Amino acid sequence: MSDKLGEMLVRANLITESQLKTALETQQQVGGKLGVILHKLRYIPEDTMVTFLGQQLNLPTLQIRELVVSPKVSALMDVELLEKHQMLPIRRREDVLLLAVADPMDFNAVDEVRFLTGLRTELAVASRTNIQKAIDYYFHGLPCPELATADEEVRTSGEHAAVSGGRAGVRVPPAQVLQALVDLLIDKKVITKEELAAMIGRAK
Repeated sequence: MSDKLGEMLVRANLITESQLKTALETQQQVGGKLGVILHKLRYIPEDTMVTFLGQQLNLPTLQIRELVVSPKVSALMDVELLEKHQMLPIRRREDVLLLAVADPMDFNAVDEVRFLTGLRTELAVASRTNIQKAIDYYFHGLPCPELATADEEVRTSGEHAAVSGGRAGVRVPPAQVLQALVDLLIDKKVITKEELAAMIGRAK
């Protein structure tokens, strides 16, 4: 897959044959993804790579303010998986999960998400830097002014941005968020319906 991406970048005159050769040699020595190596070698900026992949694969591209995570999907995947593959669940519509990814050509990673969630995926491309910022903000509690502002705007407007196609989807009400979490706990066999009913009965 690295060779294919490299050839695509050379044909688009975004890197040279010599740069690709150096990047592939570096990859053989230290491992890692070709896109990351090209960026670290300063052969291609992250934003240029994001735009290129979006155009080549006909996928939407997302900036940091568009990486607002819906409460309905934040518990679908472990943070370790998100960091491993540099991806972020954005929103769910019926059985389709919108997933921001740094590497849309990593088909194994996308297949893993489909297997773990049981959902179909709709991809969008974002930079690794911005995806990590969003992961740090939503899952590690680290500050991110851009996302804090965007998140507040979403809460104020009562809508969750559905960036694919530039449309807006309705933000999930708190009651639905709670129900989704309960359903997830039951699906994961953390608690049974009978145990939940008993707990509710004791709380009354």
